[in-house]
Amino acid sequence: MQAQLTSVARIQARPLTVAKLPRAQRAQRMIVRAAADKGQVLSDVRSIIAEQLGTDLDKVTAESKFVDLGADSLDTVEIMMALEEKFDIQLDEEGAEKISTVQEAADLIAAQMDK
Repeated sequence: MQAQLTSVARIQARPLTVAKLPRAQRAQRMIVRAAADKGQVLSDVRSIIAEQLGTDLDKVTAESKFVDLGADSLDTVEIMMALEEKFDIQLDEEGAEKISTVQEAADLIAAQMDK
C-alpha cells in the first residue's frame, strides 16, 4: 500500500510536530482558562439562583446573600440541588451549610470541579 501512495500523500501522512509554548506562556494560558471557567461557573450559578428564586438576574450579584435575595432554607436546599444537577457534582452538607453568598457557591462548585 505504501508503494501506491504518491509523494504528496506520503508527505501528508507524516505526523506533524508542534513546537511547545514556553513554560511561562503555557502557565499563563492555564491561568486565563481557569479564570474563564470560574467566570462561567459564577455566571451559571447566578442564572440558576435567579431562576430558582424567580428574581431578576441583575439583582443576583457575586456578593448577594441568599437571605437578602429572599431565599429561605427550603429555597437554599433547592438551589443546591439545582447546582448539583447543573454541574454534575455532589456538594457535601458541611460545605453547603457554610455558603451564604453567590460567590461562595461558585467557589465551592469550582473547587468540586477541580477534584
